[in-house]
Amino acid sequence: MDGEGQHAEDPAASATVAPFTFALGIVLCLIGLIVSLWITLLGALLAAAAGWKWLQAVKLPDAGPVAAEKREPVAEETYAPETYERSAFLSIATLGLGGLVGAIIALPAAALAIVPTLQHRRQRRVDLGPMSNFPEGRYVATTFELDPAIGAVSRRTAFVRYNGLLENEPSFTIISNRCTHVGCPTQPNGPLFTEQTKNLERGGAPVRLIPVEPAGFGCPCHGSQFDREGNRVAGPAVRALDRFEYEIDRGNLVLTGLFSVARVDGAGSDAKIHRTPLAYPGEPVSGLESLLYPVQPPTN
Repeated sequence: MDGEGQHAEDPAASATVAPFTFALGIVLCLIGLIVSLWITLLGALLAAAAGWKWLQAVKLPDAGPVAAEKREPVAEETYAPETYERSAFLSIATLGLGGLVGAIIALPAAALAIVPTLQHRRQRRVDLGPMSNFPEGRYVATTFELDPAIGAVSRRTAFVRYNGLLENEPSFTIISNRCTHVGCPTQPNGPLFTEQTKNLERGGAPVRLIPVEPAGFGCPCHGSQFDREGNRVAGPAVRALDRFEYEIDRGNLVLTGLFSVARVDGAGSDAKIHRTPLAYPGEPVSGLESLLYPVQPPTN
């Protein structure tokens, strides 16, 4: 047997393997919509390649040229074109219907998973009042409402510390109290000076300020612990505490958005913040594990 014959592909084997590979590709697409966009793309490529091989496998083999002496003349009006065998027709129909059903199921889910990631997040501005409410070097537990229109449901707490000036600009550390494990509210590991509480009203919404003296921050739900800069030091949390972006508007401290933090080197105005786009609780933002999570959809 010559070399060409040894490497000839078995059509029957392709017709058997290709459908299973196609189904595997569809399954990877659906799993990828939950886990990672890259797995979705891998599944789509696998399904496309398997579908192409499946189509090739069900084509009727070419009968080859017919010897001249065996060819019988056929009148033009009685000539019948070649047709597919029933098994070939059923294979192509099954593949087509399977692809159509897969598209009907996968495309809406893919649109819901991918389209929001292409939209911009809406960041709400929250006015916390004059900078004088935040003494230098001291944390203040600040409670406010992200959306006054919906009231207490949007209530959040941040730990705000004024660090002094950095290159002639006010520097603040503003740490979210949401634990990066499952989102429970962290507590300051230290006293709260409730007798010094200030209650303000900004933009039609209440703002409450309570000075605190934390040695760090702890989650009462599952025991995660964070240092004074929000770095994770113990427990199941997967990263440092998130932080708020801010700006100074006519002497008032205004929150403009949230971002996630892998870690913080240093402290106060000299800290080097390894920031990332905002991630949900339980999602790492650095290392190989971060590759398993898709691009985040927008949040209000």
